[in-house]
Amino acid sequence: MPASLLELKKKIASVKQTSKITEAMRMVSASKLSQTEKRDKGYTVYNDHVRKTLSNVMSSQIVEYLGNENVTIDEKNIANIDYADVFELGITSDLIQERKKTNTTGYLVITGDRGLVGSYNSQVLKNMMELFEDSKAENKNIKVLAVGSVGVQFFKKNNVNVVYEKTGISDVPTFDEVLPIVSTAIKMYLNGVYDELYVCYTHHVNSLSSAFRVEKMLPIIDLDIGVKEAEAHQKLEYDIEPDINSVLTSLLPQYARSTIYGAILDAKTAEHASSMTAMQSATDNANDLVDNLTTKLNRARQAQITTEITEIISGANALE
Repeated sequence: MPASLLELKKKIASVKQTSKITEAMRMVSASKLSQTEKRDKGYTVYNDHVRKTLSNVMSSQIVEYLGNENVTIDEKNIANIDYADVFELGITSDLIQERKKTNTTGYLVITGDRGLVGSYNSQVLKNMMELFEDSKAENKNIKVLAVGSVGVQFFKKNNVNVVYEKTGISDVPTFDEVLPIVSTAIKMYLNGVYDELYVCYTHHVNSLSSAFRVEKMLPIIDLDIGVKEAEAHQKLEYDIEPDINSVLTSLLPQYARSTIYGAILDAKTAEHASSMTAMQSATDNANDLVDNLTTKLNRARQAQITTEITEIISGANALE
């Protein structure tokens, strides 16, 4: 058999083997995606309830405080309230009170530990470098907490100030697994390593799309504190034991930890979706390549047969 036919057969066999591998990887990613999506939905319900409870309880206490101080109860006065005047939270109040000066910004950047995930990692890193340029233009110091070996290696290579790094997060992370990460991030904030913390990650929209997100996690500013929430608290009639300050002292750090965990879980979900899409694309490309190579092989065979028939006819004519 001519060398060209053998080479085509070897290429077809090799590509078919590759397509089997990429299809298996797609199925694994799909399984992991299903697990993280399920866990992400459960977390979202929990986090929304905690957020709503915090908002209602704090709003009620602030409205009551303003009433006792004979201050007009409106959204503006509520927004400008000093939490230290209302709650005896100690250092925990730093989690909800914005600092007057924000000279140093912390970024908790979540990437993956491996490749073969499409543009998942590259999009995060590209957006982060643009974000760093904006921060430098504002004369802010940058400190990075890198989660994922891809981000760790990239930031170190580009001389970015990495103050914390964590690699080897499991594909379906549990809260206990990521607790050291979120606890360290909060501890660094309370110790003044940075004045604000943003979590930067890829948000999972659906299996085919995702979006880069930058969310301010510390101090906590996404609580809905206002008159409506105070009224909701009164209607629900919460029973608080032993007292509101003790509850908030426990609940605020828990909410901060769960919010950061939610971002990590969301990022992992987006990573699996990106990996599944990339492997599906690779499998489709491999199948297309097999079809093209098979067509070439058939044409080469046809050409070979035609040549042999021509040679036989020519030989027969020569004998006549």
